[in-house]
Amino acid sequence: MDSTERVAVPLLMVQTASVILLWSLDTLSVVDQKIFALFLGADFLSFGLMAHLYLNMKTDSKTSGTTLMAWGLVILILFVAGFIVT
Repeated sequence: MDSTERVAVPLLMVQTASVILLWSLDTLSVVDQKIFALFLGADFLSFGLMAHLYLNMKTDSKTSGTTLMAWGLVILILFVAGFIVT
């Protein structure tokens, strides 16, 4: 399993969890809107990183570990912040 596959599986899990949580939210209150924005941000960034990894895989270029760590950290912060706000 290469580094792209090792990153793709957790990203897909984060995307799945955030979409399920987005569907389950009632966006009428202000707190729910903040939670919705945090989970939506995590979902969009996960999708962006997946697209970046796919493009690099198709062009046979490598993604640096620093880039993966930075993206992963931001996605994790947004995802965890969504649970903390609840």
